[in-house]
Amino acid sequence: MVLEEDHFSLEVMAVPLPRDFKQPKMEKYDGSSDPVNHLSSKRVKKTAISLVQLAQDKDEPLKDFIARFNRVTLEIKDLQMSAVVTAMMSGTQSRLFKMSLSKNPSDTMHKLLRRGEKYVDAEEAYLITKSLKNRSEPEFNKRKTRGEPEPQNNRGKLTQDETK
Repeated sequence: MVLEEDHFSLEVMAVPLPRDFKQPKMEKYDGSSDPVNHLSSKRVKKTAISLVQLAQDKDEPLKDFIARFNRVTLEIKDLQMSAVVTAMMSGTQSRLFKMSLSKNPSDTMHKLLRRGEKYVDAEEAYLITKSLKNRSEPEFNKRKTRGEPEPQNNRGKLTQDETK
């Protein structure tokens, strides 16, 4: 029987619970505090496995991945640095950063993040240099797109004045 004060639909209430279901023990929400905080206190805790499952996306900048990685580390209690370094090495796409960590693992989170900043700076400098190089390339070295006229190259051709 569903009471009128129930907030669940009839379809949800009609589904039987699994035999081994155990209701989480929670204090009844009295409406005097933030409901999100009330529920988040019962949230599943993250472990080092959560960290190992993180992976830098193919087009994700290293800076963004390190920030995301750091946010997850802050949610894990009693995290061992060896697990952090291992997770960073397996998750990052930066081959140079990975090699650096394998040669000399960081022993504190602060050192790991500082080292990561150096590789972020290197990645950003590379992208800026690449962008500037692409803008300053001479026209005859650039690929021609459809409908674009051929660049004029007068090398090896005689001008009208030279033919007289």
